[in-house]
Parts: sequence; structure tokens; C-alpha cells
Amino acid sequence: KAVVSTQSTGEMVNKVEKVRSKSASSSKSAEKVRPKSSKKRKEKYIPEEEELLSSKEWLKKYGLKALGLHLEHLMSSHKHSSEYIRVTGHRIGARYCDVFPKVKIRGEKMHMELHHHELVQYEENLDHVISRYLRRWRWLLLGPHRVFGTILEESIVLCVDTSGSMITVINELKRELSALLWTVLKPNKISFNIVQFASQVTKFREHVVEPDYDTCVAAAEFIGNLMAGGNTCTLEALTATLADDAARATYLVTDGKPDTSCRAVLNHVTNTATKQKVHTISLNSADPEAVTFLKSLSKQTKGRYHCCVAGFEGNIITHQLLSSDVPASLQSEEDKTMKIPQYAGDDLRLLSKSISKARKFMVNSQKYRDLLAEHSGDKQMGSLQICGSEMIPTVDPESVSAFGV
Repeated sequence: KAVVSTQSTGEMVNKVEKVRSKSASSSKSAEKVRPKSSKKRKEKYIPEEEELLSSKEWLKKYGLKALGLHLEHLMSSHKHSSEYIRVTGHRIGARYCDVFPKVKIRGEKMHMELHHHELVQYEENLDHVISRYLRRWRWLLLGPHRVFGTILEESIVLCVDTSGSMITVINELKRELSALLWTVLKPNKISFNIVQFASQVTKFREHVVEPDYDTCVAAAEFIGNLMAGGNTCTLEALTATLADDAARATYLVTDGKPDTSCRAVLNHVTNTATKQKVHTISLNSADPEAVTFLKSLSKQTKGRYHCCVAGFEGNIITHQLLSSDVPASLQSEEDKTMKIPQYAGDDLRLLSKSISKARKFMVNSQKYRDLLAEHSGDKQMGSLQICGSEMIPTVDPESVSAFGV
């Protein structure tokens, strides 16, 4: 009996220890697996200091979707559901569907379940984002960014056209090249080389060099001696720039097509074993064949196309929108409908498109607030068209419970 009792007590101890180990492991696993809602979400914001990023990369970080301010995504949380009744021959919605206002977004009926105060907060956040977008837009329209766009890589080659057709813009181009040298390349420690091409190709240095003070002084002297004249040997110039393995990208600055065939240049760049991107900068948007060639060249090498912005239309509109003390949500109808210029360059085009979309969302949000106010009252809501979104009339308010605002 003593032996049996000791064995039984040993088994009992083992069972208790197993139960304790299981409970401990389960508690540890419970501690490890925590609901995502318990984690504190970091609020996204746009830094005031400008970053050397393309608009595509910048908007990927600070676009309306990334910031959670895409109005259509906020509105389209619940679809309107209805069922066809064979006896009546009509589609009848569910009982709860009549409680909420309905909005048609991209052809689908959606229930608007946002509250009035949520839309007010959304407009306040969107107002700050629009102001920040406009400051970025102004930054792209000023200084060297207006001519050359945003310099992204750490080592580049500036391939500058100095043929006879550049004689009208060569002096302004030299000033902008000097400004690029001292305000962008040297402060950001971007290694560079300059290649001039007309009838012949002339290099500043054989390979890219560090932007120290003495090198920048010598480069400024090289830029000051540039003269316009001769043919446009783009093929030879690209051959020279793409041969530099230390360079990450070539910025081709020109006002037209090469003297040789455009197809020959594109084929040559394709067959060249290089990892360099070719960013093309057009100084003459009036030549459609040249623009098509430069766009194809940049797209083929995964680069960007930039068109030098002439005139002050963009700066005037930016100044008007930024100098106003009135928030975007309280601006007059004239300011709200002010058209943002559409540029041909990739960076300005994408940012202008985002600004226009954000301003459209601001107008739509205000219309949605008006719809909520009317839906909670006694008036019948009529059909209303706003910026691509269609308001759908609700049923008789007498048979619907009021939606609290």
C-alpha cells in the first residue's frame, strides 16, 4: 500500500506540474498575441523641411491615402444592400438602409456613416495638408528645381546641350547651372560631372568628382565658358556619360531632337550595359517630336521627364492660395474653383493632381455635411451633383428615424 500510495502521489504531482506548465505556456502565448488595437498608432505628419525625393516617392509617403485622408475610402465603408421582390417587381432595401444618407461613389451606392464632427475634423486636417502641398509645389517652382527638377542620386552627370539652337537660352541656363552647383550639389554632397555637347563632346572631368570648394570653383568657371553653336550630337554625349560607372544617373538638358535618328539613340541606350537612369529635361515644349523622344528615353531607363517651367502662372496661383489667411474650407467659391495648372513634367504633374484631388475632397466634404444636416431635418433631399459624386434622394423622412448630427 505504501508503494502504491507513493506512485499515486507521484502521478498526481506530475499531472499538477503538467497542468501548471500548460497554463503558464498559454498565459505566455496570450501575452505574445496581443490585439492590434492595443498598440498605439503613430500619427503621420509631413515634415516642414523639403526632402530630395521625386513626387512619386514623396506622395507615397505623404499622399492622401498614406495619411488616411482619402475621402472616398472613408465614405465607402458599407455598401447599400437591396433585394429584388418578384411580387412587387421592385428592389427593396433593408430596413436599416433608410436610416443613413446614401451617396453614389464610382457607380456604387454607399451609406454615409460619418458624423458631422468627424467631417469637420477631416476638413481641418485636410486644410493643413493642402497648405503643405502648396508649399512643396512652390518649392518645385523656384530656383534650380524649376529648370532641372529634383536631383535624387548621390552621383550624377549633367549632360548639357550647347548646340546652335540653344543660343537664346544659353545665358539663363548658365546662371541656373551655377545656382544648381552652389545651392543643391555642394550642400547635399552630390558628386557630379559636366558634359557639354554640340558638334563635339567636352567633359569637365573624366569621371564624377566630389563637390568640394575648389572643384565647384573650377566647375563654375567651366560653366561660364559655355558657348552655343554647332550640331546636336546626343548619341555621342550619352555614350560618354553612360560609360562612367561611378555615376548613378545622367541628367540630359536639351531643347530638341538629336541630329541622328531618335530610334538609333533609344536602341543604343537600350543595348548599353549600364545601370544609370537617364532623366530628361526639356527646354522647349513646343516641339512634340522632341518631347516624345525625351519621354521615351526617360521611361526606357526608368528615369523621369521634366519640362522647364516658363512663366509665373503657377507662382501667382500658389501665392494667392498661400497668402490667404482664410482656411481652404472657408474660401470663396472663386478660390475653390481656381484651376491648378497641369504641367508636363512628372514631378509637378503628380503633385498638381494631388492638390486638385485634395481641394475636390474639401468641397465634397462640405456637401456631405449639408446632406447630413438636411437628412436629420424634415426636408426632402433632392438630387445633387458634386465633383463626380452623386447624392441620392432619400425616402420620405416621416417614415424614417432621424439621424442624429
